[in-house]
Amino acid sequence: MREFSLPALYEVPADGNLTDIVRRNAAQHPDVAVIARKIGGTWQDVTATAFLAEVHTAAKGLIASGVQPGDRVGLMSRTRYEWTLLDFAIWSAGAVTVPVYETSSPEQVQWILGDSGATACIVETDAHTAAVESVRAVSYTHL
Repeated sequence: MREFSLPALYEVPADGNLTDIVRRNAAQHPDVAVIARKIGGTWQDVTATAFLAEVHTAAKGLIASGVQPGDRVGLMSRTRYEWTLLDFAIWSAGAVTVPVYETSSPEQVQWILGDSGATACIVETDAHTAAVESVRAVSYTHL
């Protein structure tokens, strides 16, 4: 077998964090649009500063809801602006995101959340709520 390697182009600092990019963007490029979201059928830009503020607000809400550093938090949603926002908020709260496909069956939800040890789960739709609730009583007392 042939092996090939290249030196790293960037070294991650020992104290680096997944949320560093959000804070760095807000500090270095506060008014630059870093993401867009669809509101009322039109795409609206979100600046680095505005996105950071939303991430911090959501993280504070998670912490106020009892999410603690190291907790696993399920996130069951389509790929959308809010998924990205909540992913960064979960990391900012010191927790770990456990992605759950929006199309997962209740059995898959039960396995994913149970295997990960999730202590909470954020869902997008009523159907997602029903899927999580249907397995919550069976497997979880902490969701």
